[in-house]
Amino acid sequence: MRRGEHELLLRGVVELDESLVGGRERGSGKRGRTSKRKTLVAVSAEKTPQGGLGRAHLRVIDDVSAKTLTKAAGATIELGSIVKTDGWRAYRALPNAGYLHERHVQATPHAAAELLPWTHIVISNFKRWQLDVFHGVSAAHLQSYLDKFSYRLNRRDQRLDLFRRILDRCVLYTPPTTYFQLIAA
Repeated sequence: MRRGEHELLLRGVVELDESLVGGRERGSGKRGRTSKRKTLVAVSAEKTPQGGLGRAHLRVIDDVSAKTLTKAAGATIELGSIVKTDGWRAYRALPNAGYLHERHVQATPHAAAELLPWTHIVISNFKRWQLDVFHGVSAAHLQSYLDKFSYRLNRRDQRLDLFRRILDRCVLYTPPTTYFQLIAA
């Protein structure tokens, strides 16, 4: 279900934010970025002309530096798009990368959901989905779960056709699996 690099790029007005995914560290008192069990995820969500949620992409990132966030934007957002972000200083590099940048400084941490509603809805839905369905995921496989969630979210209007589309992608883009590969696992 992984999309190809630069396939289905988001365009128009796109919200971009980062979030943390992972379990609670019991007994350590560590929260947020100081927690060792959390993984950083870049979340980009496209707004439709009517103001609703278009498509979205989620991507594991190593840090929240300007280089990393600009690379994440380049992999998911078409150049020339309007990218709305919060006031994080690393996003200041986006105009140099070819994006129109709308930076919104939030008054409080709670105001982020008001400034970038779609990115917060997407990541909240992902967290709820992975807890409900899988009861948590490991950091090693997180990108695969993010890809599956994005694939299903971006095709939510084509649910009846979803199985056939996945089967087509498997046949067209996946090399054959031998019997030995199947039984070796």
